[in-house]
Amino acid sequence: MTVLEQEQRFNGTCLCGEIKFQFHRSKIKTIYRCYCSLCRKQSGAASNTATLISSEQFDWQQGEQFIQTYLKVTGFTSSFCRQCGSPVPNALGSNAKIMWIPLGLIQQDFKPDAELNFCMNSKTSWAGENEAHISFDELPNGIQLQHYFELNE
Repeated sequence: MTVLEQEQRFNGTCLCGEIKFQFHRSKIKTIYRCYCSLCRKQSGAASNTATLISSEQFDWQQGEQFIQTYLKVTGFTSSFCRQCGSPVPNALGSNAKIMWIPLGLIQQDFKPDAELNFCMNSKTSWAGENEAHISFDELPNGIQLQHYFELNE
């Protein structure tokens, strides 16, 4: 493993700082913006911006007792801090070995190699354009997610 490929630690916190987490990766290579109506409602913005990592790379540091989770019957999961309302990482309902990480919580600056757009069919007219390497009309399937986010490594 070269120096550039060595794992680095990424730290994140909710708005009030009660919930803290970290994960280890050589870098955050791929991020996505999802424009579906659920992600708009969860984030309060035109899209949510996140990355996916293997749950083996993720550790809670403190505050798990402050996590509240809302689960829709469809399987959509939204975990958030009970104190401040910030969305916080959670395991994907479809695959508990994958963690969803909202990027606004990460303290370190980084530049991804690839940006993806999801659910472009649901994008509202007032949402700005985001340059992406690849855009999907709907959510990509599990195999595509594993490939783009390098979840098998």
